[in-house]
Amino acid sequence: MNGTTYVRAALALGTALGAIGTAQGQAIPNYGNYEELRGTFRVGVNVTNALNNFNDQDAFDQSDIDGIIDYLDPFELSGRIGPLNTQTAAIDAVFDVRGAFGRGGYAQNSPVLNIRVVLPDGNTFVNKNGDTCSFTYNGATRQDSFDLFDAAVDDDDSPTSRALLSCLTGALVRSSPVDPLAGNPGSLQSALARGALDFTNGDSAIEEQGADGANAAGDPWIVGASYGFGNAGRFDLTRIDARIARGFRVGEGGRSRLKVDLPFSYTRINGTAAYTGQLAIGLEMPVGRNFSIEPRIGYGATGSAEIGQVGHIAQGSIAARYVLAGLGRGRLVLGAMGGYSQTLGTPFTDLDLDPGLKNGVFRGGAAYETPITLRAGGRSLSVRGSYSYTQYTGDDLFNNNFHEFTLSAGLRTREEQVRGLRDVVRFNLSTIQASGYEQYTIGLGFRF
Repeated sequence: MNGTTYVRAALALGTALGAIGTAQGQAIPNYGNYEELRGTFRVGVNVTNALNNFNDQDAFDQSDIDGIIDYLDPFELSGRIGPLNTQTAAIDAVFDVRGAFGRGGYAQNSPVLNIRVVLPDGNTFVNKNGDTCSFTYNGATRQDSFDLFDAAVDDDDSPTSRALLSCLTGALVRSSPVDPLAGNPGSLQSALARGALDFTNGDSAIEEQGADGANAAGDPWIVGASYGFGNAGRFDLTRIDARIARGFRVGEGGRSRLKVDLPFSYTRINGTAAYTGQLAIGLEMPVGRNFSIEPRIGYGATGSAEIGQVGHIAQGSIAARYVLAGLGRGRLVLGAMGGYSQTLGTPFTDLDLDPGLKNGVFRGGAAYETPITLRAGGRSLSVRGSYSYTQYTGDDLFNNNFHEFTLSAGLRTREEQVRGLRDVVRFNLSTIQASGYEQYTIGLGFRF
C-alpha cells in the first residue's frame, strides 16, 4: 500500500487549517461559504493583500484527494490570484477532508508556510504520541517553502510524513461522521459493540430454552443480509451487511452455547467504498432459568483503497441478559453490556496507521417479542420490537453515543417440531440515530 496516498491525505488535512492569523480555539471560518458544498473534500480560501487592497474568497469541491494541496502551491496559485498576490498576500486555506480539518497558508509578505491539523473547535490536534500537529516550512521564497513541504510528504519515511499520517488517522476518528474505522455509528468500532449485545434477532440461549430449561434450538446456523441507507451531514451512505453465525452447545445436553460470528460489510460514502470484516467468539452461560452472562472477544479490520485507509480494532466485553416471561402472550428481554475496545497497529507495513483509540463501551436495552394470530403456510408468526443505547467513554469520538430501534417479524417452525419455539425466517426494519447521523436498514435472516 502506497504510504504517499496516506500522507497526501494528511497533507490535505494539515493544509486544511492554517496557523496564519488564527488563535488557538478560534472557530473555523467558512471561507467562500464552502460549508454549502457536498463533496468528500472541500476547500475554502481567503486572500487579502494590503498592497493593492485585494480581498477575495472562494470555495472548491473535490471528489478525490488528488490536487488538493495545489491550493498552497505558489506555482498553481499564481494562475488563480496573480503573481503579486501569490508572493505577498496573506493566504489562508481551510480544508475539510472527509470531516477532518486542517489549515495552512502564508502571512502577509512572509515566505513561511504554516500548517496545523485541528479539531472542529479550532484547537490544534495532539496525536497519540503527544506531538502537536503543527508544522512550519521556512524557505527563501514561498515556492521554496512549499517545495520543502511537498518533498517531505513525498518521502514516506520522512519525519514529516509519519507525523502527518499519525495526525490524519487520529483526527479522522474524532472529527469525521463517516470514518469507517471508529468514531461514529456506522464504523467498525460500533459494529463490534452492537454485535456484543444484539436485541434484533433473539439468538440468545435463554430465549431458546424449552419447558424443561434445556436448549431447544439445537446448534443453529444463522445467515442474514441487510441493506442500509442514510446520511451524516453532507455524506450520503449506502451499506450492505452480511452475517454468518453458528452456535455450539458446550457438553452433551448442556445449556451453555459457544457462539462464532462472522459479519461482513460493504459501505459507500459519497461514492467511495470501504470494506469491513469481523470475527467474534462468545460463550453464553445461562445462570438459572432466565438469566445468562456472555463474555466475548471480537476483532475487526476495515480498509478502503479509494480513500487510502486501513485499520484494526479489538474488543472485549461481558453481556448479561434477563428474560421476563408471562407479559401478555410474549416476553421481555432486558440486557446490558460493558466492554473495552482499542485500535491496533497495522501489520505488513511500518506506517503508523493506528489512531491510538482506547474506549470503554456500555450498551443497554430491551426487546419485547410476542406471537400473533396471523399464520403463513401453516406456521405461526411473531413480532419483536427492541431499543438499545450505546455510550462510549475514554478518548473523544465524533459520536460518543447512539440509539438503535428495531421492529421485526418472524416466521416460526411448525409447533409439532421440538424447535418450534423459534423463528426460521425474520424480517427486520431498523434505524440508528445519533447527533449528525442517521441510518435506516432493511434485513432478512434465516436460522436452520
